Amino acid sequence: MLPLDAKRNTESYSYPNGMLNIGWIAGVLRHPGNGTCFIQQTASENHMIPIEFDPRKSPIPRDVKELDIVMAYCHVIGFKDGDQRSLRLRAIRFEAANTMHMDKRFIEDLVKKWETKVHDAAKRTATPEAIKALQAAQPQSIQERLSAFDWRVMQMNRNASNQVRLAGFVQAKSLERNRVIDGKPVNDRLIVLLRQTEDPDKCIPIRWYSRNLEPLANMLRRGLPISVSGEVRLDVKAVGAPDPETGVAPVSKVPFIQAKDLPGPVPPDSDLIRIDPWWAVELFNNLGKPTAPAAPVQDEAAKAADFAAQFQSANTQPTT
Repeated sequence: MLPLDAKRNTESYSYPNGMLNIGWIAGVLRHPGNGTCFIQQTASENHMIPIEFDPRKSPIPRDVKELDIVMAYCHVIGFKDGDQRSLRLRAIRFEAANTMHMDKRFIEDLVKKWETKVHDAAKRTATPEAIKALQAAQPQSIQERLSAFDWRVMQMNRNASNQVRLAGFVQAKSLERNRVIDGKPVNDRLIVLLRQTEDPDKCIPIRWYSRNLEPLANMLRRGLPISVSGEVRLDVKAVGAPDPETGVAPVSKVPFIQAKDLPGPVPPDSDLIRIDPWWAVELFNNLGKPTAPAAPVQDEAAKAADFAAQFQSANTQPTT
């Protein structure tokens, strides 16, 4: 468990690999189990963020139950599942969320609710009707309690409630331009593998979505040390037809980091990277040689070939 004095000193837990790697995720606790749980930040359960933890070293506090609001301090761990790049969040501490994790409108809405309740109670000398109703009410089901959350007002999937900070070396990149979804043009997508360890399979996938990302893609060359501020997101896609009875379709869920802004360069004397990684030498083998600009991807076949070529180097170890 992260001690209280260490919690106050962010540097004590923000550099698990000698490089900046820390995230804070706040939301509604769901399905707590032996070493796994989810944090729900929107009305869609498909976008619940999976969290893993050590029940002995980083347990969920006993007074925090399912559907309570909780915050997790996390490290981001990249991994490879077949050809798919993904990530896991490993919690090093849980605690009850505080008001700084909520949007301003949530606070205003909460005060208005208490104002109505208190004024209603002040008109009576006996037990208020609201209290009587609470005393007579039956325990609510999970679905009823979930429906009581005003997800739009709470806005728990952004700002202080969903924040990740990382620093590392660019291992590989893939740019997708001129994308079309359901017949409509959408923003470019740039995927970068951020490397923090000797094992290239543990690179962390980071995505940018915007118009014309080609200039940024051309700047992010292999071996460039960068810092990134982002949010945890899930790429959710239907993988089958909806169930005829429930209407619910099976989906795949791939977690990734969505960058909030442009990456920053990390100079050699920066505190964001505090080690001299010997394994990074392979990233600089082609230093000084001109790099070809990232080519736009036009169709699915070309997109798959381009993606595979960009990421092939991440799986190639240097020979000795």
